[in-house]
Amino acid sequence: MALVIAVSSCATGGEDNWNSTAVGDDKSIGALDLRSVLLVTGDEGAAARILGTFENNTDQPIDLTISDDDEETRLTVPGQGSIALDTRETLLRTSGDAPGARTTLVATTADGSVDLLVPVVDGTLDPYRPYLPD
Repeated sequence: MALVIAVSSCATGGEDNWNSTAVGDDKSIGALDLRSVLLVTGDEGAAARILGTFENNTDQPIDLTISDDDEETRLTVPGQGSIALDTRETLLRTSGDAPGARTTLVATTADGSVDLLVPVVDGTLDPYRPYLPD
């Protein structure tokens, strides 16, 4: 009788390093893809930077509003283009929740709206430290 043992292992390469950081929420509104949306803040109630990438799959620009309980910010995503918020600072005056929590943001376009349940992170993880609001 033969005994077969299957062993599963994980490499320690980039995939694991990526998974060790907080990955944001992904949703779509019509032809607009919202990828890896999250908030970076120093503390509950402090200013928060929105991170993520918004990809427009149409030829026309799409107006996008991102809001929480007490404020909103507006962006226009160019036709067949994208906006990466790691290079475009987009802030909310307050984070709403403390680092380690998840909070709800609402993304709205002319095609409708979606709730994003986004992680709230701080500078504890090195990849997010440069994005802490002043």
